[in-house]
Amino acid sequence: MHTPGRMPTAALPTQRQLRLGSGLVMFLYVATHFIDHALGLVSLDLAERALAASVWVWHSAPGTVLLYGAVAVHVVLALHAVYQRRTLRMPPMQVLRLVLGFCMPILLIGHVIATRMATELHGWPPTYHRIVWALWLADSEGRQLALQAPGWVHGCLGLQLAFGHRAGWQRLRPVLFGAALLLPVLSGLGFLSMGRAMAALANDPAWLAQLPPPDIARQLALGQLRDNVLWIWFSIIGAVFAARELRAWVERRRGLLVTVGYPGRSVDAPRGWSVLETSRGFGIPHVAVCGGQARCSTCRVRVLEGLESLPPPGDAERRTLARIGAAPDVRLACQLRPAAGVLVEPLCAPGTDAATVVDADAGIVDHDAALLMLKVVRWGDGVNGACATPAPHDLVYALNQVYAAFGDAVQVAGGRLGAFDNEGGCAAFDGAERALTLRRAWQAAAAMEAALPALAERLRRDLGLDAQIALALHAGTVAVGPLGWRTARSRVPVGAAVNAAFGLRDLAAAQGARLAVSRAAAAGGAWPADALRWQRLGPAPDALEAALLPAVQPAA
Repeated sequence: MHTPGRMPTAALPTQRQLRLGSGLVMFLYVATHFIDHALGLVSLDLAERALAASVWVWHSAPGTVLLYGAVAVHVVLALHAVYQRRTLRMPPMQVLRLVLGFCMPILLIGHVIATRMATELHGWPPTYHRIVWALWLADSEGRQLALQAPGWVHGCLGLQLAFGHRAGWQRLRPVLFGAALLLPVLSGLGFLSMGRAMAALANDPAWLAQLPPPDIARQLALGQLRDNVLWIWFSIIGAVFAARELRAWVERRRGLLVTVGYPGRSVDAPRGWSVLETSRGFGIPHVAVCGGQARCSTCRVRVLEGLESLPPPGDAERRTLARIGAAPDVRLACQLRPAAGVLVEPLCAPGTDAATVVDADAGIVDHDAALLMLKVVRWGDGVNGACATPAPHDLVYALNQVYAAFGDAVQVAGGRLGAFDNEGGCAAFDGAERALTLRRAWQAAAAMEAALPALAERLRRDLGLDAQIALALHAGTVAVGPLGWRTARSRVPVGAAVNAAFGLRDLAAAQGARLAVSRAAAAGGAWPADALRWQRLGPAPDALEAALLPAVQPAA
């Protein structure tokens, strides 16, 4: 509780936020150097001017503190995360990120000593004329280019892990992938272009005379310094892994183990392991769609025994459990680290195709969306409106005619079609601006209604049928991810908003309305929200409010 007269204490950043922030700084540093190299394709002078601007930023006092502080924070957090892990069994993508992350300092150490330390200790200018020419003479440009790959790939994977579930990132993924692929290639080509340009300039004695004379002793000293720092880095990595083994030996020696029971099996895990790490370490199938990041609830377990001895949920776990309305005895296995014996029951069974769902990169995206639902209420005989029962083959043809009109309307409005069945279909519209998203959904609904006369005429002519349809519009947060079994999967929106939209569709069908619209979606249409007759669906104070309309657009 905030005490009057005192300023509230600012919340400290979490380890995840520190890791992301420091990683972004390092990624920006690498990206600016790639851009500088790539400009060598245009001209050596342009690349030199770009490098001078980068040096001015990163060699300044704020740039130095920001860069080296970010490196220190990122490295310490990475080593701490490795030490904290009680098992090195992890998804292949995490293994790749770990290996690349440990390789990245190899480039940074050599780069810093060849540029920053050479400038600070010996006054050598941090220019391409000196650095590229020295690498070209030593025939080391290939090794230099190869060392750039680990840091860049590690950074790209980290950005994908941090932002890949966001709708904006999903929309920009093709552009981002192209940039991530092309920038290192252009950087390498620019580097080689500068080397060839200097090789041509080397034929001019006047140009060679402008270069600082080689100082073999100082170059050897810098090389020895680089080797010493690299050995220190490798020793730190080795010490972290050795400390993990020493901790495991001490825990086994002193019996510091915790019994984790599963249905039909119990294992003794080191104290400090999460339940998910225990499952991985002992080969027990356990679903974890987000890979143990507390972003989903698929790894959740019901605690059957030992609930009173468990530590309380952290912030991330508490938010996820509250979102799904979990019972008090339900916890997230990726966050739960029992200090005493516990008996748990995983609530999401892996099934027979566990390899396809455990730690899967599901690409689940959470975003706001406008949902347009279509339902074929009934079929008329096309003459006097009496109810008709089409033959199965006729029904397939008729449904495809309806869905073709619906699909065309959605596609023109920029929506994404979902699943179809023998009752109807759905579509989702998403974007950065909700007002624009709603207008697009209303546009698709109006286009579908405008297509009905021609559709009815075609069905009457071909089959003697008439389709009676109902539409529903709703807006809310949805999750879009792959649903299905093994390879038979499709990406469809799911969530409470989708369920509410289907309920609105059924309401419109039952009441004989053309359209049922929620208050959340009403702003995008031509009907004034204050002129509609709203009804509350459900007793709760936050129950959905809906209005039934005879047409998508009011009569002129």
